[in-house]
Amino acid sequence: MKVEEIFFRDMYRQICLLTSPSLVKKINLGDVFDFTPDEKLDGFLTYGYIDGETFIFEIMAGAKTLGGRLKIFPASYKKSVKLKRSEVDNAELKILTAEYSVAFRDRIQMISDKISDDAREQTRLIKNLDAFRHPHYPDDVVVYFFSAEDKPELLWVRCLSVDENILTGELLNEPTKNFGCHAGDKILFGVAQLGDQNILIHLPSKENSLA
Repeated sequence: MKVEEIFFRDMYRQICLLTSPSLVKKINLGDVFDFTPDEKLDGFLTYGYIDGETFIFEIMAGAKTLGGRLKIFPASYKKSVKLKRSEVDNAELKILTAEYSVAFRDRIQMISDKISDDAREQTRLIKNLDAFRHPHYPDDVVVYFFSAEDKPELLWVRCLSVDENILTGELLNEPTKNFGCHAGDKILFGVAQLGDQNILIHLPSKENSLA
């Protein structure tokens, strides 16, 4: 399957094989390896995660398919090549079994320590948000903002935490109408039912936005 056909949670914190002739051609192998492999690569073993903003595939190794088996060429520990999901949407992706992660456990642990955010991790588990997530920025959801004076407006909000059914997020774009909040503010929002469908709505606080 192509990357663009796979939901983020299926690839999240997984070792993923990305194969694409154009991808291999695009990557400067000197940025990945201390010593460039002599053999032609078919793709890369990567680790999928969210860096606080976008979905990332970080290259763990080069890969070549030989008779249905993979030959692995580990990347340098001193080098880091990160591919944004938007850059590899057309690549073929295969999620590998857990045994492949054993060889890269130290590097994966380093990544996990760097991006650790327990509050955001909880929001990534909420399936009611999935229909509203941006495909390349899974923490970002589209939220309706309402006021008595103006028509509703759809704005992007980055999920930060959840308490019961109330979510806290950072407003990413500036409203064109007056909702009492601005880009960069922390706001509250939640799931509401409109007719026969769910939507996400801004929940104004007494202070209109959180400090």
